[in-house]
Amino acid sequence: MAGITERVYPKEIDADGIGNIQGVMYKVFTTRYKVARDWLREHFQGRKARVIDIACGSGYGTEILSEVGEVVGVDLDPEAVNYARKNYKNERTSFMLGNADDAGFLKSLGKFDAVVSLATVEHVADAYRFMRWINLALLPGGAGVVCFPSAVTMDWAIPHHKRDISRSAARRLFRKTGFEIKRDFYQNHKLDIRDLINETTSKDNEIPVPPLRQWVGYYLTHPHHFILRAYEITIGGGVLFADQEYLLLPVPVIDSLPVRVSPGSKSYG
Repeated sequence: MAGITERVYPKEIDADGIGNIQGVMYKVFTTRYKVARDWLREHFQGRKARVIDIACGSGYGTEILSEVGEVVGVDLDPEAVNYARKNYKNERTSFMLGNADDAGFLKSLGKFDAVVSLATVEHVADAYRFMRWINLALLPGGAGVVCFPSAVTMDWAIPHHKRDISRSAARRLFRKTGFEIKRDFYQNHKLDIRDLINETTSKDNEIPVPPLRQWVGYYLTHPHHFILRAYEITIGGGVLFADQEYLLLPVPVIDSLPVRVSPGSKSYG
């Protein structure tokens, strides 16, 4: 389980290694969940809510959300779900296997007061369909919380990331899928280039390192992204990651035409 992934296993992070990449990611991810928890606590004004956490990973965030009410955590990774059940299952949390790309499965889950899905929209095959499901899964008075990158990720994250979404593209996506933004939160964090090199050369590495020809092909078609990465590494001393998080409230969909959030980074900017 070691290495950098979007699933962090908190109890396997070395106490003296909290500054490494897994430790940094754990701090970043817990901040996202605490923001979501605080927003939902304010939205429901203390009323206990029924919440679903889609792509819950190892479950530590689901436990944070359980301060708002009863939470069902869903993830497609059996190892992550087993870890969550072992470490974070309590009277307010439960965990199950499921795929956010499976429309039939999502429909079978029913309705919730809140749908939370952090670091998911960039992974699903159809962002429009997924966001519409969130809208339809909300009970009256409900709210959704989503989070995804606001920086370029497609140069290294293919095939795990299907798209990059700028802040303006995010607003178009929400408008087309029947949401208004109630609150927003932006988070920047930099990974030291030395830590990245250590992770990519480690025998336990889980970074999805693309082959050289893929990088060359990507940067030939996205030269401005190459310039950005080169600046970050040579001048900035690391790679910048930036995230955008939103509290969303459902509204009537005025424009029924699907928004184009196409694969790759075409939606960025």
